[in-house]
Amino acid sequence: MAEFEAVVPGRLWQVRNLLTAEQTDHIVSVDWISLPWVVSPQQSAWSRREIAWDCAATQALKGYIDQQLDTINSAAGTSFVHASGHFWVDLPGFACAMHTDGHLANALQMYWIVPSEAYGTGFYHYRRSDSLMYQFASRPNTGYLMLNHPNPDGSQPLQWHAMLNPVPEGTIRVTSYWQFS
Repeated sequence: MAEFEAVVPGRLWQVRNLLTAEQTDHIVSVDWISLPWVVSPQQSAWSRREIAWDCAATQALKGYIDQQLDTINSAAGTSFVHASGHFWVDLPGFACAMHTDGHLANALQMYWIVPSEAYGTGFYHYRRSDSLMYQFASRPNTGYLMLNHPNPDGSQPLQWHAMLNPVPEGTIRVTSYWQFS
């Protein structure tokens, strides 16, 4: 059963067991390196593959996330009706510098295949690596839900986050990144 634990109430949740054991096993068993992929336009310099959506395996896996909209809405107090996203394969050397998602309204990132727990996303109070607020452990079928909608006064929250540990040689990291509307 899916678990959502508030890290920053109304903004950031730890997500565990979003999918069933069978669905998770299916995702983990995919030969991700052999699937067709594209380079994300905004991430062209990164050691990352975005799995192509015209792949039958990707379409089946997308359905797993789509089926969780009610669970996500219940946990986050949202009313999302549409999901879109990506599966990413991060190659050796991949790391993600500290950033905010700007005006992207929300994100659900889930970890599926990871070198170890040390390759999750860290969230920071400020744009400084010494201001760690919460470090997500990367384990299969865990991740985070982040809401970035403007505050009631119109100001934009800055949820600084990063994955600073480069993926080690001989391993990959597979995650999914979803947005909802």
